[in-house]
Amino acid sequence: MKIILATDFSKENQMLVPYALDLLRPTGGTIVLFHAYMDHFEVTDAKTAAEEEMKKSVSFLNEAIQREGLNNIEISTRLTDGYPEQQLLHVTREIQPDLVLMGTRGRGRKGFLEGSMSKSLMSKSPVPLLTIHEEYHYKPNNEVLYVTNFDKGDSASIAKVFDILKPYKLHLHVVSFVIDGDPAKAAKQMKELEQTLCYLNLNGELSFKLVYNSNPRDSMKAFCEENNISLAAFIPHRRHFYHLFFKDKVTKNDFYNLHIPLLVLPRN
Repeated sequence: MKIILATDFSKENQMLVPYALDLLRPTGGTIVLFHAYMDHFEVTDAKTAAEEEMKKSVSFLNEAIQREGLNNIEISTRLTDGYPEQQLLHVTREIQPDLVLMGTRGRGRKGFLEGSMSKSLMSKSPVPLLTIHEEYHYKPNNEVLYVTNFDKGDSASIAKVFDILKPYKLHLHVVSFVIDGDPAKAAKQMKELEQTLCYLNLNGELSFKLVYNSNPRDSMKAFCEENNISLAAFIPHRRHFYHLFFKDKVTKNDFYNLHIPLLVLPRN
């Protein structure tokens, strides 16, 4: 498995390391430390400063690997000059990792890994994107929410969730937040998805639920709290370039407001 870990060299960004090590623990693989700097208008030598910070990041990661006794994980680095989002997409397409892992910052905190960048990457990344808020406290991803709008790629995406999170004892909650429309149709679609997934022999527990509520944002948050959800996964809807919609009611901001890790899966 190969993971791009996008870093801004901040102390807060170090919370990504436990996730990267967890995901690579069973099979080993490569962590590609990525950083993009922009020195076009800087008086100081941004490249030299970034190179020094990258050395520190490699050292920190190596120490964490050694503490865990993991001898099957390699580290490589990619340090580029340019706009971070463009450069990260370029490197992702070039090396085709299994996952991009990045932190996000809250409102009012601008920088390399600000929230707007990860939101933009949701609809552009050609590989799964795992984003973790810098204030989130690490815990194993055992209880996972998968929000479905009954997309044709659901079964393949759910299989990918199990593949990425295979180090955990995974319980995946497949949920559709139904606002309007035909309840019987939604029930039929959920049953069909459940039957399809039965044939995939996924290594973990699955549960299925339809949530009927006029306020899906509050329903989704309440569901996460009640079920101790540690990660939410979904496929971005591309009906509109700038937003991710589920029945035109739940947007990517609603996912961000859950304040838990988000796993965004590319459309097949």
